[in-house]
Amino acid sequence: MRFHLLAPPNVQTTKEYSLDGFNMATIRMARLLKELGHEVIFYASEENEAPCDELVRVITKEEQKVLLDGLDYQYAAMFNRAAAIWQLANNRSIVEIGKRKQPRDFILTIGGTAQEPVANAHPNLMTVEYSIGYVSSFAKYRVYESHAWRAWSTGAQGQTDGRFFDEVIPLFFDEDEFQYRAVKEPFALYVGRLVPKKGITIACQAAHAAGMPLKVIGHGDPALVTHGAEYLGALGMEERNDYMSRASVLLAPTTYLEPFGSVAVEAQLCGTPVISTDYGGFVETIEHGKTGFRCSYLGDFVAALKKAPTLDCKAIRKRAVNKYSMHALKHDYQRYFERLNLLWDRGWDTV
Repeated sequence: MRFHLLAPPNVQTTKEYSLDGFNMATIRMARLLKELGHEVIFYASEENEAPCDELVRVITKEEQKVLLDGLDYQYAAMFNRAAAIWQLANNRSIVEIGKRKQPRDFILTIGGTAQEPVANAHPNLMTVEYSIGYVSSFAKYRVYESHAWRAWSTGAQGQTDGRFFDEVIPLFFDEDEFQYRAVKEPFALYVGRLVPKKGITIACQAAHAAGMPLKVIGHGDPALVTHGAEYLGALGMEERNDYMSRASVLLAPTTYLEPFGSVAVEAQLCGTPVISTDYGGFVETIEHGKTGFRCSYLGDFVAALKKAPTLDCKAIRKRAVNKYSMHALKHDYQRYFERLNLLWDRGWDTV
């Protein structure tokens, strides 16, 4: 199969931009498609680590610098189709896809409605939003990161009927990027944005109440790191993953409905149990009492922090690899794209 894979226009598709989850998901998707033997035409910027058959540069580093104007590359103009950075990349992608497209090609997007103009310009191709963990989904064919987010998204958009050619496939990871340590160190860890909705205040309060040292990794407002927690800064991927493998437990007390919550799975790939709130994607990624705990009030969090170090780290790692590794989930994507290919012929009526 042939895929036109669109990268977010705010990044270089390299690990240097690992703090951008959409960027890393795009790189992993390119790897998955190439492992399956497909042709990948990749529309991105200048520096690239994603495997592909052709790299089509639709925005330069200098243009990114000017259009983002010194703002945080992760969140500036995200999912805003009216923003100049999206318009520029979209217009160039439309033209370049037009030069290369063939019948039965796929367009793959991860930018929500910000990339919808590209799909609209090529209605004779099948556009798939391949990893929906955001609000503004639009495509006729959609893959959600969790069942919880699929239910929320369809309800929010007023859909009361099911859609046979949508799917749920969790975020996937390269397990080799996450070191497993059976022997942990006596500290809890928070990894994420330093904003109230990510639960940084809860993490600090709970760790303090449980008498467990807390280390904090992330970008945002350091003033939110309280109760004696140690702020380590916004670390690169390798150093961050090293801390996750050493920690006795990871705290992910997000207060909004997390579409998936990738850091919870990343920690489990290190054999580290996770303590979270009890809604959103966490109800699927964390097996309560076995790979971590899902909590509803301060007392729950304190009790969980005391119990978490007794959980089986080896079993936590094994479950995470079996459920969330690229090698496990690539076959789910293959089956999904094969199902979509039926629509070029008899579709639902295929026997």
